[in-house]
Amino acid sequence: MSLSREQFLRQFTRQALDERISLFMGAGGSRDAGYPNWADLFAPFADELGTTINESTDYYRLAQYYSNKFGQAELRKRINEAINRNNFKSPLIDELIDVGFTNVWTTNFDNVMELNYQKRNILINKVFRDSDLSNIDINRRMNIFKMNGDVTNLEGIVATQSDYERYTDTHRMMLMFFKRELISSTFLFIGYSFTDYLVLDCLSEITRYLGDTAAYHYAIMKNERKNPYFEHFIEDIEKRYHIRVLLVDDHKDIPVVLAELNERIRKKRVFVSGAFNSSETEIEEYSHQLSRNLTSHLLDSDYRVVNGIGRRFGTHLIGYANEHLAKKGVKDIEKYLIVKPFVGLGKKSQIEKKRLREEVISKCGAAIFVFGDVDGNSVYGKSGVLEEFEIASKQRKTIIPITYPGMMSAVIWEKVKRNLTRYHYLEGKIDFLSSIEPSDELSRLIIHILNSVKDS
Repeated sequence: MSLSREQFLRQFTRQALDERISLFMGAGGSRDAGYPNWADLFAPFADELGTTINESTDYYRLAQYYSNKFGQAELRKRINEAINRNNFKSPLIDELIDVGFTNVWTTNFDNVMELNYQKRNILINKVFRDSDLSNIDINRRMNIFKMNGDVTNLEGIVATQSDYERYTDTHRMMLMFFKRELISSTFLFIGYSFTDYLVLDCLSEITRYLGDTAAYHYAIMKNERKNPYFEHFIEDIEKRYHIRVLLVDDHKDIPVVLAELNERIRKKRVFVSGAFNSSETEIEEYSHQLSRNLTSHLLDSDYRVVNGIGRRFGTHLIGYANEHLAKKGVKDIEKYLIVKPFVGLGKKSQIEKKRLREEVISKCGAAIFVFGDVDGNSVYGKSGVLEEFEIASKQRKTIIPITYPGMMSAVIWEKVKRNLTRYHYLEGKIDFLSSIEPSDELSRLIIHILNSVKDS
């Protein structure tokens, strides 16, 4: 039985926040950037062989027949002519990259994913031979695993039936690595029809050995209402291969679903902005109290805390967040506490810091502002808290200011209150967003505001 849209969004958001997700990109995904899917790619070959393409066509076998008749070199030449392009603009792929997958797997020969990551200055490793596995860097680069080979190495692509039959010998380590990731990660399949057995055989093997304990994966597919077997097919891949499917009416709906998924992921990340130079006991004590209460409430409510290590306050916030997570027995603290320092002096560093702030805040749904020195000139230049407020406002984030006497957050609080129609979620609450309120009650109110925006 297929998933509802709400079920998919809720379940996959949870997986994405746990950072245990991988993307499997089929030919239908590359089609959004102007590349042919398998049917379009092989239709001319079928025509030359005097046959046609339908839903039961075995493309490996069709390619084998073409290779037998016209030669392997001609087959690879024709494939190269069809897919060796520099197209990469794709709303679908933009949304996929925003999701934040750990790794990308694909059976496509084209370079569309690589081009899109490179456009964003994201370093990649391309893996299409067993020997490439020695170069993978799980933590520092995006790994793109190309199971059927790459257009830059036409002699090594897996296109024909004989190529497929030798796969377990030519790509033994690739298959082992893929199976490991199917066990340890949650996959989202996009543009993949589940009609060839390269992936299904791996899934089948895992479910046979692990049974009901095998991980479930997800797919978004176009509903084939005129196909009398389609409903049974969806039921089959869920029961036998542990693939839960969200059906959409049109391929154009997939980027819309992914955009909503990204928005839900962002809403669970909260950027906390704050800094101060003063060493006075009163502000120091309040910073400790607020940091302890705010981080515990955010983390216990399943929000992720994002911070740029603002002077004094940032250290308090990160320290108490680490303490809270450690007491909970959380080992992978970086999944819940995301620290992105903005450091440097001079004009060039200010430009770079602003760029980093824009990037970090863009991945969050809300921003909380507290403290911030009003006199932000001389050594430190413009107030970082003010700049972060301006960025968050421009990006239309949920803004939550906490007024503190004589600090930048009080200035921000006044600006927000004067334009409360823009910040409608603060109506009836803005006057309680103050350091006068007990920090525990203030933190509870902030969670209430975040939840109301998230659920709206």
